Amino acid sequence: MIRTAAICTITTAALTGVTPTAQAAVAQTCLVNEVVTFSEPVTNTPKTVSVTVNGQLFNCTDPTARTGSYTETATLPDYTCTQLFYQGSGARVFTWTDPAVAPSTYSYNRTSSRVGANIVILLLGSITAGGFDAEPAKMQLTAVNPNPIRCATTGVSQLTLVGALTVGL
Repeated sequence: MIRTAAICTITTAALTGVTPTAQAAVAQTCLVNEVVTFSEPVTNTPKTVSVTVNGQLFNCTDPTARTGSYTETATLPDYTCTQLFYQGSGARVFTWTDPAVAPSTYSYNRTSSRVGANIVILLLGSITAGGFDAEPAKMQLTAVNPNPIRCATTGVSQLTLVGALTVGL
């Protein structure tokens, strides 16, 4: 029976031109809650802004790393309410609540876009050190677009994002 399944798989691959590939196992998934704080309120007028990101990882699937947190800082030039979805790269260190699990360094490339009334951010990369080392990783986050009236007047001082982290795609 196993031989028949293998022959069917090879035959299907030959007929369709698709070669079967091994899939990496998912090592960890977590829900994410993130708060982005701006050094001064962001408006429609471009200015250099310092950004602090504080994130919480929770409901994680790995029993030794059920929760964690991270902080990231950046300085962004010419930043406005309409530039909240910038592209670039960065790194985050996930500190797991269980001290037996080494902090995970996540290096990523960021893309983002507006989808309807939301900002969707995708961070693709890998864990480059610590717990879950050498695993590919993806974090997808969503935020509601900032209030356009506040962007035109007093500005926006924080943005809240929610999403998920998958390690070991």
